[in-house]
Amino acid sequence: MADPKILQMMPAEGWFALFSEEENDVLMEPLVCFALVEDEDGDTEIRPMNWQGTAVDYTDEADGFLGIEHVSMVDSDFENELDFDEDTQ
Repeated sequence: MADPKILQMMPAEGWFALFSEEENDVLMEPLVCFALVEDEDGDTEIRPMNWQGTAVDYTDEADGFLGIEHVSMVDSDFENELDFDEDTQ
């Protein structure tokens, strides 16, 4: 299966990816952008992207991916329980 073709990239300011970590912790990392992608059948979808190591890649393919949230949607009680990546502080 061919990699999807990126048609357009849009900023993802204020959006974060949630990842499961060891011991039921949740890691919150900022998204870099949203990508409008087209697959080999011509179908399109919008996918989140973030830094993974030394490259930007599709967030929804990363290990432990739980979903995405906008900072305005994060409950303040839940936000206090999250482990923020050093780059997000």
